[in-house]
Amino acid sequence: MLRALILWIVLFFTGAVVHAAEAPPSLVKIVRAFSLKLPVDCKIGTDCWVLNYPDVGMAKDGTATDPACLAQTYDEHKGTDIAIADKAAMDKGVDVLAAHDGTVKIVRDSVDDHFPLLPEELAKIKADKKECGNAVLIDHGEGWQTMYCHLKRGSIAVKQEQKVKAGDRIAQIGSSGMTQFPHLHIGVIKGKDVMDPFTGKSLTDACSKGGKSLFDKTSGIAYKPLSFVKLGFKDTPVKIEELDLGQETKEIKTDAKALVFYSMMYGLRAGDEVSLKLESPDGSSFAERKLVQDKNRARQLLFVGRNVPKSENLPAGIYTGKVTVTRIGKEETPETYSQTKSINIKDAQ
Repeated sequence: MLRALILWIVLFFTGAVVHAAEAPPSLVKIVRAFSLKLPVDCKIGTDCWVLNYPDVGMAKDGTATDPACLAQTYDEHKGTDIAIADKAAMDKGVDVLAAHDGTVKIVRDSVDDHFPLLPEELAKIKADKKECGNAVLIDHGEGWQTMYCHLKRGSIAVKQEQKVKAGDRIAQIGSSGMTQFPHLHIGVIKGKDVMDPFTGKSLTDACSKGGKSLFDKTSGIAYKPLSFVKLGFKDTPVKIEELDLGQETKEIKTDAKALVFYSMMYGLRAGDEVSLKLESPDGSSFAERKLVQDKNRARQLLFVGRNVPKSENLPAGIYTGKVTVTRIGKEETPETYSQTKSINIKDAQ
């Protein structure tokens, strides 16, 4: 009896008394929502941009529908393309970061970077089934995985079975695999489903507005209907190949024989009304151009300008270029996007 009393006292003071009529508490498993950090070391909208979104619905019928039920994607695209400005930026180096804690499961670092992709290179890439180029696959547990494609050869900084934390450098953006420009393709997988990170839904689901982004609030990434990527000036004809290589004009003198203002845009759609204006230092029009976009384009380079008569020089001062896009939405409500850039043209020495 005394022994039983002592045991009861010990249990009471350790808080371990369980009344016979009470059931033991059930175990509760706390599950945190899966979220993604920005997978690139750059600022969205400043030195990197979303070029293509995932193809929602994956109908394989030639149609392409992005997370906003619009068309900033292409048929059967299974990821998000984050592009940098040009090859010069790629050569300088833009880091690719782990979007979530996990374990590296696949690493490939044997595919050359190319710029641009030639037909014979494309054929070989397809034959070798290396469209993703140099790549890293990270497993995050509970069925979640992220795939990082088109990485720069020789830049991969992780090994198979290595543990990584969100934000860790895993490689750099490159131009390996089936791509025409330096960018990161990031794919998000949950079990057997490829996911749309902008809605948190499977890409096999039909497009419908709503859902919750997997990207956390600090990432700065969200669906954007149109991006102005490059604005600039040249005193010679504009060639997209030169801009893609980072060959941009830094200075123009008054003895230039032409002046051109250009704008590289991501996400122009058929029916967009585009206006390009170039103003002289006195506020008068140097050149103007208006057009209606003929079809959807992931990337579009447009420009306006004119030659300078042989007997004349450009007036010195600040010239301003402005590009404006007017878009009629589904509800017939106009949406206007615009951006300006200026250049100070100095006297020729």
